[in-house]
Formats: sequence, structure tokens, C-alpha cells
Amino acid sequence: MPENADHELVLSLISHTNVGKTALARTLLRRDVGEVADSAHVTLVPEAYPLIESGGRRALLWDTPGFGSNLAKLASRLRASDNPVGWILHQVWDRVTDRSLWCSQEAIRNVQSEADVVLYLVDASQTPAETGYVDLEIEVIEWIGKPVLVFLNQTGAPDSARDRKNEEAWRSHLARHRIVKKVSTLDAFTRCWTQEHEIFVEASGVLSGGKRETARLLSEAWVSRQLDVFEDSVAMMADLAWSALSDTEELGAATFVDKLKQLVRKGDRDRDFERAQRAMYARLSDRTKETVNRLIARHGLSGETAEVLAASSREAFAVKRNVEESLMAAIGGVGSGLLGGLAADLAAGGMTFGGGALVGMLLGGATTYALTKGYNLTQTGTNKVRWSEAQFLEQVKSILLLYLAVAHFGRGRGNWLDEEHKPAAWQARIDEKVDAGGNWKSLWKDGARGVDPATLKKKLAKEFRRVLVDVLGDLYPESRELF
Repeated sequence: MPENADHELVLSLISHTNVGKTALARTLLRRDVGEVADSAHVTLVPEAYPLIESGGRRALLWDTPGFGSNLAKLASRLRASDNPVGWILHQVWDRVTDRSLWCSQEAIRNVQSEADVVLYLVDASQTPAETGYVDLEIEVIEWIGKPVLVFLNQTGAPDSARDRKNEEAWRSHLARHRIVKKVSTLDAFTRCWTQEHEIFVEASGVLSGGKRETARLLSEAWVSRQLDVFEDSVAMMADLAWSALSDTEELGAATFVDKLKQLVRKGDRDRDFERAQRAMYARLSDRTKETVNRLIARHGLSGETAEVLAASSREAFAVKRNVEESLMAAIGGVGSGLLGGLAADLAAGGMTFGGGALVGMLLGGATTYALTKGYNLTQTGTNKVRWSEAQFLEQVKSILLLYLAVAHFGRGRGNWLDEEHKPAAWQARIDEKVDAGGNWKSLWKDGARGVDPATLKKKLAKEFRRVLVDVLGDLYPESRELF
């Protein structure tokens, strides 16, 4: 404990039972504490955990027993008392037979004796009208006189518009409680790290003197720590993108044009293309999985990804076409003269015929990793192939989506889970930011030219940072000031 009491900020997590206090504590602490279960009164004893220490100052986070349902039965008695808090603290309730009231007493005792600021959690899956216990519990804290910051938990999948609507409903409902200073969203399962520092910012706004300064300084320290994680994550993504840009596969002794001629001859397909794409796909899959696992660990989460670009994901992204049918649809026939002209076009600079889609169609007889496009490999100018520009852009979008999933995954949720569906708002914003601007296409060309790896990674990191700052700023406007 700091020698100066003003150098310690004490935050008490308080709520009705089974609203997710311990889960949120795990998410904020980046480690497993307490016990989490879908039942009432799992936490029976208040427990304090160091949240952050910096420059001789620290924040303590108390996880407390939840208020019990039986507290409502005492409402009339409490409101009639000249000293309701003193009355309830001097009652003797059995920890086993009167567990609900015993836990309520422990929560009240913690607020009175320990807290500088109360972090009161609300179950946002219910409306204010459905949670009548909240008013009494806030009223009890009001009798103690400690400032309250209300946070909405159990919100579900990230949805900024829904969260703002819920916040307004709760803000209106709790307006009569002068002790409630702020209503915000901080979901233990799906919050983004950019929201967490608001605890300290809001605490600073309701405290005074040395405690206020401590909250302000710890807010800066918290942001600095999270930005270190962000920059490390950007570097990991840049490494992955550079690997995609520099990855090539030999096609063998035959010329590239000869390979195409062989491929379109019915019954005489050269499997070298399939081998090339399988090899490149395997490397991409392994590198992506490794990167996601590194992101998971760097964000203080447990577990590993199980299926990013693995077998099940490959089938979901695959494009399977009959070569002849694809060619017929693209160019209206496969006559020998047309094939000769096509070969000449490809040899001259290639891969632009049919709006750039032809290569994937030629490769479409095999399972091609194509995401939303019909092509994936392109000529390098030698007897090699590399990822196409369009495919590279899809890989960029994919890793950006994966980053957002990791950045929103709270440790209180448990071990990492691969999300089957990402919020549509994430995809839309990433598509917009990647497609509308930046230097992604020139970076793809740099990869073909063999630009110095360190230089190229630095450029890639700049682009990833730009997109993520824009996307996070759109999703959470208050986060713009962090960067």
C-alpha cells in the first residue's frame, strides 16, 4: 500500500448477484480470479486485486458478494430507519441459512469501509422496469454516500447503436439518484480495450484532491499499457502480411503459358497448379494461426485458435468450378485461336484478361482459397506464382477482422473461442477503409519487386495502424483521443 493514502484508488465492483462482477474482474485484470458460475452468490467473501501500479500509485479492484434478492424484503424497514446502513451492518445473519442477506451485508460493509468509487453493474439484457432491485441497491449505496459509476454488462454481441440506446434508458431511469454520476457500457465478455480506461477517467471526475490526481495518472498509465499491446499487435499483423507478399511457389520446369495450355485441355490438367496453391494455402493457414495465437496471448487471454484457415474454414472460403464451364462463361469459348491469343496476352504481362478473374477460373478446377473473389494466384515473371493483389487485400481484411475479435474478447468469457460470425459493422467498416484508400496496392507491388523486408514491414504497419485507428474511432468515438 502506498504511504500516502491519496496515492491509492479503491474501486469496488458491486451489483445484484449473478450479474457478472467476477467475470468483469477477470477481464480487467487479464487473469483468472475468483469463481465464475451461472448461479447466485458464487462470491461469498470480498477480495481485493491490484489493478494497475505506476509511479508509486496504484488502483485496487474489489470483487464483492452480490446483493441478494431478500434485500428487497427489508425495504420498508430500511427506509423507516434513521440509520439504515448501521442497522443492516449490525444484524447477524447466518452465512448458510441466510446467505442472501449475509452477502448483501458483506457488499454494504465493503462499500462503506473500502471504496473510493463504486462500479455498479447492471444486467443490460433486462430493461429498467424488469430490474426493480436496482433502485433499492443504489439507494443503500446512496445512504453510504460513495459516488457510483454504473456500467451495463451482459449486453451481448458488440453493437454501438444498441448500447447507446440502453445507456440512455438507464440514464433516464437512474436520474433521481444523485449518487449516480455516469452510465456507460462495459461488458465483461465483449468490451473493447479502448473502453476500459473510462473507469479511471470517470473516477477522476467524481473525486477530488490527491485521489483525483491518482485516478488521472493511472488512466494515462492504463492507456499507455494498452497502446503497447496495440503496437505489438500491429507489428504481428504486418509480419503476417509481409509473409503473404513474399510467398511464392515454383511451378516446375514447364513454362507458365505451357502450364495454362495443359490446364485447359480436357483430361490433361497439370496438377502442379493444385500443388502450388495447396502449399501456399498451408503456409498461409499455419502463419495465420500462429499470428492469432500470438495476438490472443498478448491480449492476456487464454486458449488458442482451433480453426482459423484450417480445414473447415478452407471449405467455407473455397471456390470450386469446372474449368471448361468457367472459361465458357468468361470468354464464350475455348477455340484454339482464342487460346493462342490468350496465351500471348498472358505471356505479355498477363493476368488481366477478363477483369483479372481468369486466373482463378483456370485454377478453379481445384479447391482454391479465394474468399470473395474468383482468383488467388498470379504470375511473378519467373516460373513461380504468388498471391494476387485481390487475394492479398482479402487476407488483409481477414486479419483485421481477427484482430477486432481478439480486442473485444474478455477473459471473463473463458478460453478463446473462434467466432463463427463477426458483427456486420466490423466487416463493413474494414471493407470501406481498405478499399477506399491507403497504399495496399502499391505495397503488393513492392512485394513483387523484393523491397527490403524491414522497409516493407514498416509500411505495412503504418497501413494497419491507420485502418484500425479509423475503425475503432468509428465504433467508439471516445477512443480517437487515445491514439
